[in-house]
Amino acid sequence: MASQRPFSAKEIQSTVLDPLCLKALQPVQHRGLQSVLHEIGGTGAFVFLFGRAVELSDCEKTQAMALQVVLSLAKYNQHRVQEMESCNGYSMIHQVLIKSKCIVGFHILKTLLDGCCSGQILSLSEDGQFKLDPESNTVVQDVKLLSEVLLDWKIWAKAQCGVWETLLAALEIMIRVNHPQQMFNVKQFLKAQVIHRFLITCQVLQEHRDEHLTSIPRDVCRSFVKIFQEVLGSPPDLELLRLIYNFLLAVHPPTNTYVCHTPTSFYFSLHIDGKLYQEKVQSIMYLRHSSSGGKSGGSPGLSMSPSGFTEAPSEGGNMVFSTPEQECSPSVACEHQQQHPESFTESPSPSPQSPTDQQDRSLDELHKVNQNKFDSTMGDGSIVQGITETLKWAKEDLLISSCESAQTVCDSREFPPCQNSALVNSCEAGSSPGQGDEETAGRRGESEDRFDSPGDEGVRRPASLKGVHSVQRSQSNFASLGLAFPAQNGSLAIARWPSLSDRGVLPEDWENYAYSHTYDRTYSKPDSTNDRSPTEDCLVLICCGLYDLLRGVLLILPDLMLEDVMDKLIQPEALIVLVNHPSPLIQQGVMKLLDAYFNRAFKEQKEKFLKNHGFSLLANQLYLHQGNQGLLECFLEMLFGRPVGLDEDLDLEDMEKIDPFRKRCIIPILGLIENSLYENTLVHNTLCVLLQLLNACPKVADILLDNGLLYVIFNTLAALNGLENGILLNDYKLLVCDIQQLLVAVTIHSCSSSGSQYFCIIEDLITLLGYLQISKNKRTQEMAVTLQFRVLQSAIEFIKTTANQDPQKLTSSVHLPAPQHHAIYQKRKSIAGSRRFSLAQSDTLLMKMRSVASDELTVMMQRRMSQENPIRASETEYVQRLQRLTVLSVNRLIYQDVSQDFFDLLNIPESSIHQSSSARQFEQPEENGNPQPIGSKTTFQKEILKLMMEGIKIGLGSSGRAGTPRQQWKRILWSCKDTFRVQIGRLLVHILCPARPLEERKQALEIVYEPSHSEILRECLSPGLEHGPKLALYLYELLHDHKDCLSKEEQTAVGIFMTSLKLCGHRCIPPSAPPKPDLIKAIKEDQIKYESEEKTNKSAWEKKMGNTQQSLIQRLDGKSKDISKIAADITQNVSLRQGMERKKVIQHIRGMYKIDLSASRHWQELVQQLTHDRAVWYDPASYPTSWQLDPTEGPNRERRRLQRCYLTIPNKYLLRDRQKPEEPVKPPLSYLFEDKTHSSFSSTVKDKATSEPIRFTRKCVSVAPSREITGELLLGKSGMYFVEDNAADTYDSPSPQGETEPASFSWTYEEIKEVHKRWWQLRDNAVEIFLTNGRTLLLAFDNTKVRDDVYHNILTSNLPNLLEYGNITALTHLWCSGQITNFEYLTHLNKHAGRSFNDLMQYPVFPFILSDYTSETLDLSETTIYRNLVKPIAVQSKEKEDRYVDNYKYLEEEFRKGARDDDPMPPVQPYHYGSHYSNSGTVLHFLVRMPPFTKMFLSYQDQSFDIPDRTFHSMNTTWRLSSYESMTDVKELIPEFFYLPEFLVNREGFDFGVRQNSERVNHVNLPPWARNDPRLFILIHRQALESDQVSQTLCQWIDLVFGQKQKGKAAVHAINVFHPATYFGMDVSAVEDPVQRRALETMIKTYGQTPRQLFNAGHMSRPASRLITEGELPAAMGLLVQFAFRETRELTKEVVYPSPLPWIKGLKWGEYVGSPSSPDPVVCFSQPHGERFGSLLALPTRAICGLSRKFCLMMIYSKEQGVRSMHSTDIQWSAILSWGYADNMLRLKSKQSEPPVNFIQCSQLHQVTSCAWVPDSCQLFTGSKCGVITAYSNRFTNTTPSEVEVESEVHLYGHTEEVTNLFACKPYSILISVSKDGTCIIWDLNRLCYVQSLTGHKSPVTAVSASETTGDIATVCDSVGGGSDLRLWTVNGDLIGHVHCREIICSVAFSNQPEGVSVNVIAGGLENGVVRLWSTWDLKPVREITFPKSNRPIVSLTYSCDGHHLYTANSEGTVIAWCRRDQQRMKLPMFYSFLSSYAA
Repeated sequence: MASQRPFSAKEIQSTVLDPLCLKALQPVQHRGLQSVLHEIGGTGAFVFLFGRAVELSDCEKTQAMALQVVLSLAKYNQHRVQEMESCNGYSMIHQVLIKSKCIVGFHILKTLLDGCCSGQILSLSEDGQFKLDPESNTVVQDVKLLSEVLLDWKIWAKAQCGVWETLLAALEIMIRVNHPQQMFNVKQFLKAQVIHRFLITCQVLQEHRDEHLTSIPRDVCRSFVKIFQEVLGSPPDLELLRLIYNFLLAVHPPTNTYVCHTPTSFYFSLHIDGKLYQEKVQSIMYLRHSSSGGKSGGSPGLSMSPSGFTEAPSEGGNMVFSTPEQECSPSVACEHQQQHPESFTESPSPSPQSPTDQQDRSLDELHKVNQNKFDSTMGDGSIVQGITETLKWAKEDLLISSCESAQTVCDSREFPPCQNSALVNSCEAGSSPGQGDEETAGRRGESEDRFDSPGDEGVRRPASLKGVHSVQRSQSNFASLGLAFPAQNGSLAIARWPSLSDRGVLPEDWENYAYSHTYDRTYSKPDSTNDRSPTEDCLVLICCGLYDLLRGVLLILPDLMLEDVMDKLIQPEALIVLVNHPSPLIQQGVMKLLDAYFNRAFKEQKEKFLKNHGFSLLANQLYLHQGNQGLLECFLEMLFGRPVGLDEDLDLEDMEKIDPFRKRCIIPILGLIENSLYENTLVHNTLCVLLQLLNACPKVADILLDNGLLYVIFNTLAALNGLENGILLNDYKLLVCDIQQLLVAVTIHSCSSSGSQYFCIIEDLITLLGYLQISKNKRTQEMAVTLQFRVLQSAIEFIKTTANQDPQKLTSSVHLPAPQHHAIYQKRKSIAGSRRFSLAQSDTLLMKMRSVASDELTVMMQRRMSQENPIRASETEYVQRLQRLTVLSVNRLIYQDVSQDFFDLLNIPESSIHQSSSARQFEQPEENGNPQPIGSKTTFQKEILKLMMEGIKIGLGSSGRAGTPRQQWKRILWSCKDTFRVQIGRLLVHILCPARPLEERKQALEIVYEPSHSEILRECLSPGLEHGPKLALYLYELLHDHKDCLSKEEQTAVGIFMTSLKLCGHRCIPPSAPPKPDLIKAIKEDQIKYESEEKTNKSAWEKKMGNTQQSLIQRLDGKSKDISKIAADITQNVSLRQGMERKKVIQHIRGMYKIDLSASRHWQELVQQLTHDRAVWYDPASYPTSWQLDPTEGPNRERRRLQRCYLTIPNKYLLRDRQKPEEPVKPPLSYLFEDKTHSSFSSTVKDKATSEPIRFTRKCVSVAPSREITGELLLGKSGMYFVEDNAADTYDSPSPQGETEPASFSWTYEEIKEVHKRWWQLRDNAVEIFLTNGRTLLLAFDNTKVRDDVYHNILTSNLPNLLEYGNITALTHLWCSGQITNFEYLTHLNKHAGRSFNDLMQYPVFPFILSDYTSETLDLSETTIYRNLVKPIAVQSKEKEDRYVDNYKYLEEEFRKGARDDDPMPPVQPYHYGSHYSNSGTVLHFLVRMPPFTKMFLSYQDQSFDIPDRTFHSMNTTWRLSSYESMTDVKELIPEFFYLPEFLVNREGFDFGVRQNSERVNHVNLPPWARNDPRLFILIHRQALESDQVSQTLCQWIDLVFGQKQKGKAAVHAINVFHPATYFGMDVSAVEDPVQRRALETMIKTYGQTPRQLFNAGHMSRPASRLITEGELPAAMGLLVQFAFRETRELTKEVVYPSPLPWIKGLKWGEYVGSPSSPDPVVCFSQPHGERFGSLLALPTRAICGLSRKFCLMMIYSKEQGVRSMHSTDIQWSAILSWGYADNMLRLKSKQSEPPVNFIQCSQLHQVTSCAWVPDSCQLFTGSKCGVITAYSNRFTNTTPSEVEVESEVHLYGHTEEVTNLFACKPYSILISVSKDGTCIIWDLNRLCYVQSLTGHKSPVTAVSASETTGDIATVCDSVGGGSDLRLWTVNGDLIGHVHCREIICSVAFSNQPEGVSVNVIAGGLENGVVRLWSTWDLKPVREITFPKSNRPIVSLTYSCDGHHLYTANSEGTVIAWCRRDQQRMKLPMFYSFLSSYAA
């Protein structure tokens, strides 16, 4: 015999091998793996195994093997592949992989790769090493596995080091260029949405939406970009390009998504004072400080160029590095070594080696080399040696190079040019060294794709994936500060990152710091305190790669595609926004992309960009960030169209060729200058570049000037002065001189160019300098004055030099000879070399630097003076300009004062960069004509005087002769003579003015040494301005007051001067004249007059200057406004687009969450399916053994069912023998659900809620007995959802069978059968929803209005199953006419009065019925055994009545008094009872033995059970206390007393303690008449409730509780007044005093709540008669009928029949056919059909169906079956389902005239043997030959031919052999299945899960049925000695009893009369044709129904739905119906037969 696999620990009965059994032996069929798998749980069983392996094992290898089993099962069998799909296998595996228990390392990676691909790509060698096969030709097979698991970052972000990198390296191998199936793999990658998934990963990272993803390893980032490049295709796929571009937009920091549009923050807005200025200065200081004392924080620590290492792939795919020696000649290397022998040890060990003998502190940068933690195990010594060489080599660069680009390195090494360009490319792009070897380096420069070059064949980063990372850094450690400069809001945004003070001056792990390329999580585990966000780091890397990729794509894009890409996809406006990014690398990436855009743009597109002020917007954007070298070089590259180093000399020939549009690329540099001040070198180099540009190209000069160059220079100057002591003096001098040179160059440009607008530039320049004078900074003021003179002087000098030039000489020297040009360049280079440390350590260096700058000016002047200069000014213009310059100079000499210091600062005597010194030092010819330096103001004064005098002299000289002078300069001077005349006078008067210092006044005397001075004076002293008298007066004063201070010569000079004045005709006071008082007085007056005149003039001039300054500054307003408007528009458009993109991420994150939730749900279902005691993974240790009440309601709201749970009550509350192991049992796989948000039901609900549109939401509280959960009610399209607020706070037990209700739930509109408004805590604010599956939900809202909204919204939805519940009048009528029972009526009244099982304070209330709990026997017709229903429970005795009345009177008196006395705490209104008949205490008191109420009781009672004597322990005691012994106990009963025996039994073994009489409180002591049987007690009690006595007086009790005696006067008379806090309408919110309000709230929550009043008048009573049956005939019948009735009346004697229980009298048997109390059954219908029926089925429409053996009737009712007789039931749709076909198809036939249609195709492994249909929930169950049951959830639809479609299917595993019968009991939501293996299992229809097995059958069950009224189950099995055993079980699987029957029972059915008014029977169809009835109370035989004409076995029988007919079908196909003798004339139910021919 095939041995049966024992599934459970329960013993399996084996049959003894007797001959009979041997005869029945069957040949064993061969079983394959797949069929066995199908029986035990399919792939799911192994998915579970994987989950379990992860839970139990900490070994990655074991976990990987378990995973391998699953994947290999799913890989090779089509059926399993589908199963994986349908059971969401991959998402479940994913769920396990992301948990921390799962170790994701190389083993798991290998398993997944093997599962996904056709062959191995990652192999494990014998020595345990993992190796990637770079030549692997494997292809991707499983796209789903690739996309759902391999491309999901959640798994890899937590994986071990290097795993993610290896995975990507493997992916790279699969799409490498020489892979034979490259294109196929690329397609598979695209199917798996590789780009989308990678980008989403980065976006999730950027949005910080997941705490687990904090950074992406650098190698992964690089691979991302490489893979993108490969899959983009050529030409690229537009959709993918769009994805990438949109991604770049989406991850741009949202705070930076704007174009600067506040004019005050524009780069050209002057701010020399004020808040903005302060912030700028602060941030520059901060950056200077942070880059440690003026030296560059941005200079590279070690700039290794990519050609520093060559990769050589060696065997095994490992990488070995060798250093190409040829690149650095040995001699050079040696030289370096000698220079710094001690800087490096021979091995690059991580211990910092500090160079001891270097004086300058900056060498500490070199420590950083050591941060580059090399892996010393990388290879052998030769590699290390090589690295050391390289490091030395690179270190030398460190000393000579000052810039980011590897350019300087290249220059100093003089590499071949092709390589040089490659280096520049790759360095600028930020590529990492160690990536390409020499040959590819060259190519890479051309192909623009630095990430992967055609030469890079094998991917060379497998194995440990380590390379030597470069230490190249970006511009400064603080690139990461985000906006280092104020954003529009003006506040300094440094706060984005930890402040420096936390970090020390220089962060240790600097290389991780500023977007460096070296961060690799494998090595430099960042120090938590210092690390800047690695998030930004990897994003920067990816974004840079993508910008680069887009740029490459754009440059080689076919012209055809340009139209779709330019402007439609890549928009310059968006790029302007994107450049606003804290990372310099990204700024450069964006600019390079923009450059590529310009390369491909059409003329119109460029024009549009210019029209929109694109370059100015860019400059504004960059102005928000710090300047950096890379960016400046980007713009130079844009300008020249080739890479240009910042410190390389610009080729002037190039300048001429640049097209006009490109020239404008220089504008953005203006935005960077001021912000580069944090690094002196950078500013210096930038200013030098500008100088060269101004020099070389007048057009560029114009563009710069038009775009605010001057404003930028002055902002920079102001900021520089603001730094004060933050900068070394020499550095400061150098930069000031740079600025001065630039201004001089501007001056020369303006002077030399033709056109009035040019000269305006000088005037503006002077005006702006004047504006600078108002700065609060002393340095700035003084420098402004000094620079004005410097500018004026250089302008005059330029005109002079130009005019003096020899025309012949000029033409030959248009360009400097090349050698000279090169010399300048060399000079700059040599300076650049040492500039790396302090900028200017010595004056000699400063001197050198200046000479370089002055050389530039020299060259410029030569160019501009050359007559070939196309825009050279004409002579007349020179004349006008000189005149204007003279006036400007004189005004400034007169009205401005200046300190000598600045003149000194601007020229250091011994290192003067001007003529004398430079001539001495560099032997340059003097006629280059450098402007003469002004040593001081006085020298300038002298020069001006000299100039003017010269002019007048020429005038004097030529006036005699006719004609002007021949020489040009003289001509010009001659033309200016008139101006000179006026100005000389003014100047002399000013100089001699007594207010001037004596030394200065003495200078004026020098005029007398000029031979023709008297003529000059005569010419100049204009009479109108009183120059003569003033001079005479001042000279007198000089001689008179300062005689002692004047030397002899000077006194003589004064004399000569006076004489000259006299000659000119001016009166002079002779110095010898005696000082008469009146003379002195006159002199004084004159002096005062002149002084005030002078002041007036000065203030007028100042005012005029002020106006000029204002108008100049306002001149920018127009431009600012335009720019501002455009900027605002762009910002709006781009941020809208970004918002849309970011929304997609949020949606994706939601989607991911949803997938997680559904995976969680699938895991729960799987655990449920596979761990119960009949399943493959059953574990007795962790399976729940306790039971709790299932909140599902059955008929009449009876909650009879229990469900499994984990008892979480501590052992101290349990009896000793029932205690559990101390540590709580964790269910299997609990680790998957520990994350609280995935708590069991919540996940399901959220999963569903996220998948449909929600139209209405409101906050609410879900009220359940154990807790109140706040959350949100959502109304969707197809259903409603309650989602708890934060799943994290509520603890949900780890399995669905926990002790508490689920926190979140959902239901469809079809499931709603009732919706009622409810009160909660005495407020009218709740709604209760009743569902067809028996669940109810009580939801409380904020107030009545919100509740009404919700109520209305629910009722206006499409609710097909909503019951129109009649009003109460109709209900009362039904009760009075006996159509519903007392229990049903009370249930309905409770419902209408708002009593709910969900709220313990409003629990349904039922009356105490009996008063006799002591007798042995009971007679239900006796009135004395009942309680008095007329009176409240507390006043059942007269004596207690009086006490309550007295109490009331006393309180009434107190209340009256209190009302008079204005008592602050007024007494409450009077009442009889201080407690209530129903409250949470009462309910918990009764239900204390029944989980989950036990736990609630403990928390209610402060974690202890009640005192044993007070615990509910005896029915009699409870009655005594309530009715007369206690004054405070007034309890009524709860409904459970009428249907739930389980609550009276201490099933779980709680320890309630010992009473005073030393009796232990255990089960409830029942009255003797219950014979100690809780079930019998409940049954008898229910019959007592339905007795005639109670029926007649129940209306009185209804009056007390629900009716007119509930309140008011009637209540007082009835002694029925309770505490006011228990009545409706007690408005808490009206109470103002908070203490009182809280007290009242507590009372409401604890006292109890009186039900809503339903009746205002007395309730009608019920006539004393038996239940009227529907069979009674109407009176109007014919004679025959009357005759018949007369006949029966004569027979009607008192029928004597035995009681169901001998000791109880007055029990009613009921009205069904065969009831002992009704007339005998007679046959009323007989019909042969010739074919055996499989089953008979009674329909709620009273019809009966006979079905063939392989038929199942499917129907959908238009309404759920509600309360009997309250409405008729219509059938909406029906069909016959047939099975057993050869093709294993289930077919449906719904129309008689049409053939069956295919419905469900079952697999060959699942051969259907039985079916059951559950109408209301549209569920179909099929049992199969292999023992698996499948549950299909269907829905009715009109779209498919079958009209029903399957929504989902679930397999139920529990049987091991053929399922022979399925019986669904819808009222109690259970399915019973029976199998040949002897098992009988109860399943839950709502949860589709296993409940329990009915064990103890000695052989397989042959027949099964369940009662619709109680849920009791009858099973029949063959008895060992012949005949059958009938067993009766409760719905909860407890055996009630069993009875042996000598005959074989072929079929069973229950009668279905209402409980309480009947004792139902089990009808058994015997093999001899007899129907035997057994009592359901005690299995006693009741009667036999025989039909002599038929003795065939009865194979099926059923009662009609009203119980008045019993139908039987025998084995021959004859159907016989029986009815009561007195009902023969009743209309017969319709009988429909469906025989096998029907489905043919």
